Amino acid sequence: MFILPRHPGVTWQWLLAFMPLSAFATPVTLPQALVAAQDYSAELSASRHQINALDNRADSAMQLPDPKLKFGIENLPVSGGNTDRFSREGMTMERIGIMQDYVSSNKRQRKADTLRAESRQITATSQSIRARLQRDAALAWMELAIGEQNVSQIQQLVDESSRQIGVSRGSVSSGSSLPASVLDARLTLISMQDKLTQAERDVQLARTRLSQLTGIDQPEINGAIPDVVSLPVQASRSGSVEQHPEIIQARREAEVAQAKSSQSAIAALPDVGVEVYYAHRADRYEDLAGVMFTVDLPLFTASRQDKDHAADQSMALESNDRLAQLVRDHQAQLTSLLAQYQAASTLWQRQKNDVIPLQRQRISVIQAQYRAGKSSLNDVLEARRTLLDSQLAERNAELEVARSWVALRYLAPQENQ
Repeated sequence: MFILPRHPGVTWQWLLAFMPLSAFATPVTLPQALVAAQDYSAELSASRHQINALDNRADSAMQLPDPKLKFGIENLPVSGGNTDRFSREGMTMERIGIMQDYVSSNKRQRKADTLRAESRQITATSQSIRARLQRDAALAWMELAIGEQNVSQIQQLVDESSRQIGVSRGSVSSGSSLPASVLDARLTLISMQDKLTQAERDVQLARTRLSQLTGIDQPEINGAIPDVVSLPVQASRSGSVEQHPEIIQARREAEVAQAKSSQSAIAALPDVGVEVYYAHRADRYEDLAGVMFTVDLPLFTASRQDKDHAADQSMALESNDRLAQLVRDHQAQLTSLLAQYQAASTLWQRQKNDVIPLQRQRISVIQAQYRAGKSSLNDVLEARRTLLDSQLAERNAELEVARSWVALRYLAPQENQ
């Protein structure tokens, strides 16, 4: 059993300071990253609260306004011999009553329909947010996974080249190689190390992006990269554009505009108010009671309610036109994405299946020539640098395929598996 030495200057904070960052890494699979991004999103949470608020307001809109209690003193004399006296004048009375405004049930229903349409619009917006979060999280995860593979390949070539340069220095000491060949080899090695530094930077950026989206500190890739060679079934389904969350969101916006138009169409229906009151007068006078009605008089609808309704109708037509244009734009974007995916996939397969094997064969031939004394060390390192360039091109092509694949795979938000 390992026991830490007891020393007053050694604390657990010191031990944490010297532990590698990998000790704090959190393994994350692709499905876990997608779920974490949705759970961590404050924007998605805000949409849920907004939906809840609109649903509650829709329920409230179906109710009548609160009744009003009216009370006070009427006809109190303020001049003459009965000034400020409550019992001398027969018109003076203490009055109390209840007043209730009655709004047309059709008007209340259409207001509630408008609020529910707005709630459905926010629901569609939240689906659009989910799809974007899934795309961003999936892309960050795949960039990190591909980037780590890239760093591993570059590191392997750099290590092999460093060992061979060390062997070559002994050849210079023995006089079998020229010093200039070692200098050229070191310059080639430095160029390869620069590419390694850039690849490590890309990995750190991808890790930071994934952490920003998911809220997971130091995420580490866990699991295999999805098969991006096959076209996602979501892109080949008929009507995939119609199911795009942005299209659904635009359709819900058109429904909101239509609901507002329906609401303003009956805005001229008058509201009715009913008041029941009881009035107490002095003892020698009779008490009084009564019922009063108030009715709106929409006398100028042509310049008021009709104008509002015409404006709402124009907004509804505008929403329909924007929806039609958005469908065309997304159809063109889908066609472009498919073309980009096919082209990137072809380039990637060519680099992977043709260029990389040829580059490896070339290195094997040059290494055999180097052992036979027919090629220099710089030729070997130059061949490795060329292989490295080809590997970088292959990884970049794979990343382009992954980007297009993710965009096609998450056209619409996917349910958690």
